[in-house]
Amino acid sequence: MKKIVFLSFLILLSSCEKSNYCSEIIKGKPNNHLINDSDLQTVKSLFELNNLSLNNFLVYRLLKDDMGYKHVKCYQYVNNLKVFTDEVIFHFDAQNHYYVLSGELISGINIKTSPSLSKNDVIKIFLKNVEKDSHNNPNLEQIKDGCFLCELGYYDLNAGISYASQNFRRAWKINPEDSEFPVAFINDSDKSLIYYFSGIIID
Repeated sequence: MKKIVFLSFLILLSSCEKSNYCSEIIKGKPNNHLINDSDLQTVKSLFELNNLSLNNFLVYRLLKDDMGYKHVKCYQYVNNLKVFTDEVIFHFDAQNHYYVLSGELISGINIKTSPSLSKNDVIKIFLKNVEKDSHNNPNLEQIKDGCFLCELGYYDLNAGISYASQNFRRAWKINPEDSEFPVAFINDSDKSLIYYFSGIIID
């Protein structure tokens, strides 16, 4: 009888879903920009010279071309959450004058910042989609047993659609901690998958 009870316990234990995953939650704008100190000083000088503010931007790259023009690539933050779909580039001429912006500035999003989903909910949804795409993920078990990066932000469901009005949703971006892919964006309100990419392009 003891053997039967013990065997039943093992079966039950093996069938239980993992309830606590290794993860890091990212919420809010980081304190530091993603470029080196020298480039950051250049960017700050450009913005100050042109009366521009860096408050709602996270700079991730500074490009300089052969004509002396400078291009500052930024992520946008609204309500202290990252806007996943709307990066912008500030362009400066050889005299360091700001002359044009690539992308659209997002001035406000009237959606609360408190998430509905727990990190475990987000990870479970992510792993279900990774499993569906297992033919593109030879390291499926390694992904399951690893850690995850979960970032809360905003996603425009109409991004990339010409002349469409903005349709923002609070969303989670999730990927393995040690890899950019696979990556998914999950609607925080209804648990739906907004976007998934394995990182593998098949011809």
